[in-house]
Amino acid sequence: MYVTLPFGRTTRRVELPDALVVKVLEAEPRAALADPRTALEQALAQPIAAAPLAELAGGLREAVVVVCDMTRPVPNRTILPPILRTLESAGVPRAGITILIATGLHRPNTGSELEELVGADLARTYRFVNHRAGVDGEQVHLGVTGRGTPIEVDGLYARAPLKITTGYIEPHLMAGFSGGRKVVAIGCGGERLIRAVHSPRFIEHPDSTEGVLDGNILHDELTEITRRVGMDFIVNVTLDRNRRITGVFAGHFDTAFRRGCACARESVRDTVDALCDIVVTSCGGFPQDCTYYQSAKGLTGAMHITKPGGTIIMLSACDQGFGGDHFRELHRTVHTHEQFTREFVEGDRTAIDQWCMHNFTRALRRCEGVLVDRGLSEDERALLLPKSAPSFESALESALARHGPDARIAVIPDGPNVLAQLA
Repeated sequence: MYVTLPFGRTTRRVELPDALVVKVLEAEPRAALADPRTALEQALAQPIAAAPLAELAGGLREAVVVVCDMTRPVPNRTILPPILRTLESAGVPRAGITILIATGLHRPNTGSELEELVGADLARTYRFVNHRAGVDGEQVHLGVTGRGTPIEVDGLYARAPLKITTGYIEPHLMAGFSGGRKVVAIGCGGERLIRAVHSPRFIEHPDSTEGVLDGNILHDELTEITRRVGMDFIVNVTLDRNRRITGVFAGHFDTAFRRGCACARESVRDTVDALCDIVVTSCGGFPQDCTYYQSAKGLTGAMHITKPGGTIIMLSACDQGFGGDHFRELHRTVHTHEQFTREFVEGDRTAIDQWCMHNFTRALRRCEGVLVDRGLSEDERALLLPKSAPSFESALESALARHGPDARIAVIPDGPNVLAQLA
């Protein structure tokens, strides 16, 4: 049988032995909204557990609208215009509107990347600012959480009289679901805050995983931070496999977000009746697989249906290479997941981008990981914690030799956008 997986901006068609494939796991198709712009305008006027956005903006001269950076496939060109029109119609001058890019510890998005992120017209018309987590003077310090996490967030956001955030909801490897509180508590957080919530104490918790909110201590921490900092209005969406909007959830930062998560869970969850020897998956295509750094999400999403000692074959284009400099340097000093576990997990150590390597090791403690890419150099492939394969065919051949002629194979074509679970 043939299965098509997203791979960069294109797709990769792979062949698998019919008799061994027990299931192809996919999100349940949900109809894309016929008129998403009208749906967005209605959501702004009739939000969930909040006053209409126009009412919140009335009489104000400034507002900050937060958007995700290039690593998230949020349809900003559709979401932003009705928000901006509503603000200006309510009396907020265009010069008083700042669009803050929630980069977290990622690099800034400028020039052509900014135009791709929001569209050329908006990029030329409005003021865009990239959050800079490492610049301490640009953060506002608001004490600590009950668990001792320093609450440090972008000062431009914290001081804004009206705080609006956008995003999309999908399974997240640690926070349960993306969206809602995460875009500020991490995307606009200072470096110390980000390092704290990405520390082993949060990542190692059994409920810090895809699809879980209740009992997830990372979700609880991010929610407390957001409540302390403030978030006046969210506009989150759910998307189908083709990145079309299937639902709009606007209003109260937690109530609207949870409603969106409930809808997402219904559509993205799929199951197998028994664990599999081999799981073939992707990292979701561009922009989710633009670097090796982003690829951990595909690996952790597949491990829940893989037998201990099984093999995950993951396609991730990595067309933009390895990832950040800190991430690369970690790989120059940490060579195996066993070494990482000793030094960081058992040693309770943190470092910039350590969280990402940690999530690779979570999967690799359980099973073998094999990455099939096209953007990494041979020197970069030598640094990887998962194995590297020159082609999908060679990766599959090795996995079948390892697990035998009766190996059970499952496929998750859309990787991290499916909540794969054992029934």
